[in-house]
Amino acid sequence: MRERVIRVFVSSTFRDMHAERDHLVKFVFPELRKLCERRSVTWAEVDLRWGITDEQAAEGKLLPICIEEVHRCQPYFIGLLGERYGAVPRNMPAQLVKEQPWLQEHCGCSLTELEMIHGVLREPRVPGPALFYFRDRAYLEHLPEGASRSDFEAEDDQACEKLASLKQRIRRAQQEQACGLRENYRDPEELGQWILTDFTHLIDELFPEDQQPGVLDQESAGHESFARSRRGVYIGRPEYFRLLDAHAANQELPLVLYGESGSGKSALLANWGARYCAANPEVFVLMHFIGATGSSSDRAEMLRRLMGEIKRRFQITGEIPDRVEDLAVAFVNWLHIAAAQGPMILILDGLNQLEDRDGALELVWLPPVIPSNVRMFLSTLPGRPLDELQKRGWPTFEIKLLDRAERMQLLEQYLAQYTKALERPRAEAIVAAPQTANPLYLRALLNELRVFGEYEGLNDRILYYLEAGNVRALYQKILRRWEADYDGGTNLVRRASTLIWAARRGLAESELFD
Repeated sequence: MRERVIRVFVSSTFRDMHAERDHLVKFVFPELRKLCERRSVTWAEVDLRWGITDEQAAEGKLLPICIEEVHRCQPYFIGLLGERYGAVPRNMPAQLVKEQPWLQEHCGCSLTELEMIHGVLREPRVPGPALFYFRDRAYLEHLPEGASRSDFEAEDDQACEKLASLKQRIRRAQQEQACGLRENYRDPEELGQWILTDFTHLIDELFPEDQQPGVLDQESAGHESFARSRRGVYIGRPEYFRLLDAHAANQELPLVLYGESGSGKSALLANWGARYCAANPEVFVLMHFIGATGSSSDRAEMLRRLMGEIKRRFQITGEIPDRVEDLAVAFVNWLHIAAAQGPMILILDGLNQLEDRDGALELVWLPPVIPSNVRMFLSTLPGRPLDELQKRGWPTFEIKLLDRAERMQLLEQYLAQYTKALERPRAEAIVAAPQTANPLYLRALLNELRVFGEYEGLNDRILYYLEAGNVRALYQKILRRWEADYDGGTNLVRRASTLIWAARRGLAESELFD
């Protein structure tokens, strides 16, 4: 199923496009967000330079962020061009050029052109929902009161030539159907109407009003998205997969996986589940990751979702009960009905994250006897759910932390995704620290090092993070880094983190924007 998200990158020079950006953010994008919400689609716009001058945009730190955000938004892209070419980055970070070799061919290009090349114009061009808009030059004769004409004109003759070349390249891309293009909008209001019309048409085309997914499909998409996020670089012991394979083949009792937070239980189940599905397409594999979506940790909603998937797969004609107290009994019956029609794998990950009410953590809803044609895999942290499962005598298996060799393998493969590597002494210092045996700790540390730009200070930065003896202490340091990088006196990190903490079931990106 198509991911129901439109995340669009807005690219333009800044000084001369303030009115356009202002109009889009205040009037056009809210309308498109409302339309998307009615279609069960998430809308988000990325406007990195809102309130930032061309000179600041040319700083070396911004280019890697722009390139990354353009990539995250693909294929959605809005490009705005007037008469200015934009600031040219004074330098390109060597590491970024190593990760993006195409940048070597475009030294001397403005940041705006680099965004457009990366988002749309690079070869081979692929048709997609990228849209460009050129402003009418006559706009210079009717500038807003108080505006300086020099902020709207080409910086110099060379910039004028580069801009003309860029516009011609965009026109050729339009002819090749790699993007859309409208020329000569007269003012921000006309631009806004064009963008509203074009994206409304795009939304109608991609997400027709009569083809909205039901609640079950939306929930399934959330769980699949969570599983994909855990299937990246995964370092798992072969015996883990063999154990789960053997259990699926022979063992009728559920298998309980446990281990400390961040040890890799979700990643193991997500990777094994995908692997098993590919090898056994005839088997119904149903995965539920508690905490993956807003309703996934509610016991009643979880049972309704599981029964809905069983009903859809095995065409059960009965209705899912409305009353919470009837769900557990019906769930048992439906498992038996499903088992009579074919084999089934049921994965319930993160039982400890269920909302603590109505006996959810005591697992009163989980049948004591599982049908013989159903194989069940459960995971949890040590605590009440694990205690209850052990009382039932179901087999348990502890997920161990990473050994030194596995830590080194994860370190090398994780950094390799970003064309990065650490010298052996630095890598050895990291994997020698006992806390990096936790995969979550190690991944978080490596991600922090990945975005750290000062090579000379790398040793000190590694030591600074390794002062954190556990995951909780590490994230306190990460939050402090976020505050240093992004707050600028706004208290943004604290405010955003507090909102997420206070929300009962988390916040969607659009909700956080609101």
